[in-house]
Amino acid sequence: MRKLLGLLCVTVLSGCLWAPGQHMDTGSFHEKDVDMNDFRKGVNIQPINGALVRRLKHLRTHKSAIVPDVLKSHIESYHYHIEPQDILNITVWDHPELTAPGGTFQSQTGNLVYADGTIFYPYIGVVDVAGKTMEQVRVELADKLKAFIENPQLEVQVKKFRSQYAYVTGQVKVAGKVAITDTPLTIMSLIAQSGGVLPTADLRHVTLTRQHHTYVLDLFSLYERGDVSFNVLLKHGDIVNIPDNQLNKVFVMGAVSKPSTLLIPHDQMSLAEAISDVNGFAPSSNPSQVYVIRGKRLQNAEESVADRFEGLAQLEVYHLDASSPDALILADQFHLQSRDVVYVSTTELKRFSGVFADVSRVINTTAQTLILKKAAGF
Repeated sequence: MRKLLGLLCVTVLSGCLWAPGQHMDTGSFHEKDVDMNDFRKGVNIQPINGALVRRLKHLRTHKSAIVPDVLKSHIESYHYHIEPQDILNITVWDHPELTAPGGTFQSQTGNLVYADGTIFYPYIGVVDVAGKTMEQVRVELADKLKAFIENPQLEVQVKKFRSQYAYVTGQVKVAGKVAITDTPLTIMSLIAQSGGVLPTADLRHVTLTRQHHTYVLDLFSLYERGDVSFNVLLKHGDIVNIPDNQLNKVFVMGAVSKPSTLLIPHDQMSLAEAISDVNGFAPSSNPSQVYVIRGKRLQNAEESVADRFEGLAQLEVYHLDASSPDALILADQFHLQSRDVVYVSTTELKRFSGVFADVSRVINTTAQTLILKKAAGF
């Protein structure tokens, strides 16, 4: 009987709650019912004002994503090194019989570099050329031919580059392999030879895998800001992956007309744009209580895609009072970041300890779902 009465009370109270004209008075909750020390741990609430916008803009402009030292190279000193399966063209001036044993001045087939890294050349015999530059091979052949020819004049070129390749995958028009030649192959030239990136590409988190190590590169800084340090010189076996922008999203929640998940186009979206894209505030909203909840995490050059969204180590909250007209300017100048949560409340957020936990679950659940889909090949 007691259980039945209890159930009846709950039903009646629920009916009162959802009856026309009724609403939950969140202000009636007392802070003594909330463990403030628990949910405020690691949370820094900052007002969105002119000083904050200027500081964040400065950090955004001068943000220096660092290229790992192992990837740094000097393109101006680049030399191609011959490897097995390359085909060489060796010309000895005034000696067509050496240029092509068949007697024609230009060889039709060239000199194949065998699997052991050697070639066979008339008079000299077997010559080890693997790992050497064209100039080094030219000097060596000229020196050995002096015993048979007076003052030999040679030219050594790679007729076909068949030994070394870099690979590009992901959001490019033509994925596949690109030969490494005597012209330095950089990330920009690799992407250009692949037809360019697709509109769905995420340039912020391009990965370069080299010898079982994966590095994350910010090509947005390269293409949009001209930071040539990210135009890495590629080596044989390098794999460049251009990921899609499925993870570059912000969540707009709370008292808005159309709670949504929004893609950040070209890594640029302001708070004003996000609110506008969800058709503005709901009638029940309190425009003075607009929050941007951001997860702070440490990044490193070798983090994987999964590592980037493994969890929120710390929360940072920005508060905008959008009830005044000048707030629109601030909102337009406040740039959102990937995985930000825009939360519009009907009351002061400090009374909702559960909001932070809910937001963390939304971010982590969505991110992990996308990661699992990627791993499964969807």
